[in-house]
Amino acid sequence: MSSIALPPELIETIVDEIGLLHDRGTLKACSLVSLAFAFPAQRHLFRAVDLDNHIPRKKAYQRFHRLLVAKPHLGAYVRELRLGDDSEDDFGSGKSWIVQAKTLPRTLGLLPRLEAFTLTFNAEQTNWKAIPAETRSALGHLFRLPSLQAVSLEFIKAFPPQLLLSLTRLKHLSLSCVETDMSTPLATYIHTRWESNLQSLFLRGTSPPTVEMIGQALASSPPHSLRRLAITPTFEHGFSDAVSDLIKTGGSCLTAFEWLPSIHFSSSAGSIDLGLLPQLRLLRFVVSFRKTYAQGPFPEVVRLLSQLVAPQTVNSTANIVESVTIDVHCVRNVDGNKLQTEWKPIDKVLTKPAFRRLKEVKVRLSTSTSSSADRHKFTLAFQDILPRLQAKGVLLSVTNYHEVEDAKALLDGLEGL
Repeated sequence: MSSIALPPELIETIVDEIGLLHDRGTLKACSLVSLAFAFPAQRHLFRAVDLDNHIPRKKAYQRFHRLLVAKPHLGAYVRELRLGDDSEDDFGSGKSWIVQAKTLPRTLGLLPRLEAFTLTFNAEQTNWKAIPAETRSALGHLFRLPSLQAVSLEFIKAFPPQLLLSLTRLKHLSLSCVETDMSTPLATYIHTRWESNLQSLFLRGTSPPTVEMIGQALASSPPHSLRRLAITPTFEHGFSDAVSDLIKTGGSCLTAFEWLPSIHFSSSAGSIDLGLLPQLRLLRFVVSFRKTYAQGPFPEVVRLLSQLVAPQTVNSTANIVESVTIDVHCVRNVDGNKLQTEWKPIDKVLTKPAFRRLKEVKVRLSTSTSSSADRHKFTLAFQDILPRLQAKGVLLSVTNYHEVEDAKALLDGLEGL
């Protein structure tokens, strides 16, 4: 019997539907049917390559490199790449395989259509100058790809200021424990105009000079494009002031603000003033119920929320905040009456007239810092801890969330903002 040939358009439609389901098993099976199925299936299989999710990561990278060299057409399918170092426990020597990988420049050169790139060194910060010149050049070329929209960098020191400022042309930028090279004074770059298109910016443990440079780039490129700002503060002198200046000079169009302090230490927002942001619609906070917090988990959150009802706000009678998300950590020995007392300040501030557009309050319980039993007890008690908001008709919800999955969503698009 002669075989029936399906039209290429139909094959692509079938494979695309499977791709939407993220069914990698079926996609792999499709890639073995015929060449007509192989190429559409490969386009989905290699769209996102996460080499930070395999241990040892060095071996995962080596396999990927060999595959790219053997079949270079696959590189055109890769839209997202995540590179991560092995931890000291994984590789023992304490040396970075990323720094030592002589083939990495060629690998990066085989990815012409990359849209999102994550580079994570281990907890010991890697000096940018310790990376081989050829690899630094390849990274610089990657950062200039017209297709690139999002970059995430972790644990890097002495990062070149010019390269940092050039990254503000992207839509999404995430910096975690990144320190810029300050051998040249910041004033050298202040009067230069930088083309900034940033829509989403995440700063975690980032040095004040790094924040100041990004703020200068945003300020020199009106109209302002930044819509989402997520902050995990440091204890370095000047950090809050640097963030405050960034908000004043480049954050006038912010619609989402996230205050995500460490769950182990109490942090102050310092001079940061949300009252300067009249377009805020979405707010997200991290709180911890660790016993070390003598004043409870909410003083800083309440202070930030109160700025949106204070007289100095742009509109002292109302803001346009629609959604507030509170990520809760370290729930212990849940007691309903005690919970209601602890949450009363939140219930009080969010029911003030200025929050009349508030539609929902979402509480998310971390699965990594609280037991399932305590989370279950909290969920049962939750229906009584925000009585004013409940009476006002605000939609209240409590769910569980996983930090690993949440971290991967930090560079998601901002549709609807």
